[in-house]
Amino acid sequence: IKMTGLPRLILDTAIFKRLQNIKQLGAVYYVFIGASHHRFEHSLGVSHLAEKMALNLKFNQPELKITDREIELLKVAALCHDLGHGPISHAFDSEVLPRLIDDEEEVVPEHELRSGILLKQMIEENKLDISDEEFNWISTAIHPTIEDILKSERPFLLEILANPIHGIDVDKFDYLR
Repeated sequence: IKMTGLPRLILDTAIFKRLQNIKQLGAVYYVFIGASHHRFEHSLGVSHLAEKMALNLKFNQPELKITDREIELLKVAALCHDLGHGPISHAFDSEVLPRLIDDEEEVVPEHELRSGILLKQMIEENKLDISDEEFNWISTAIHPTIEDILKSERPFLLEILANPIHGIDVDKFDYLR
């Protein structure tokens, strides 16, 4: 998998590297020790598949006028979509987080929203060349709603990573693989 530009810079950040220690399947690993997939590997795979799908659209449907920057931002979104996961995966969200934070209003229950928070921190700490508008698009691509897709000028790009309409997206492709 070739990574250049912004995606390559993201790979070198401490926030992203922590995914190497977070198991994709959480506590399932303790029962099925062969299930040792990590969020780091998964994020690389999702980014690769997102790029392949976007390039396929770009070359087979040139009328869409997909730009190289859009593809780069999609790859960033795919790399960062699981940044918000904690140890033991989804059990962290429902069991651990509420016990760690006293004020329920401060709990960010969805890992996708925490991914956006961590991405913002990553951009600021590493002075990454991502504008506020691009950050907002990446955050939306990580966790789009049906309304986000319907009001977008380029909805097909928001359906690649996480598709709330029918659930067929590159995140699931890599997970199932």
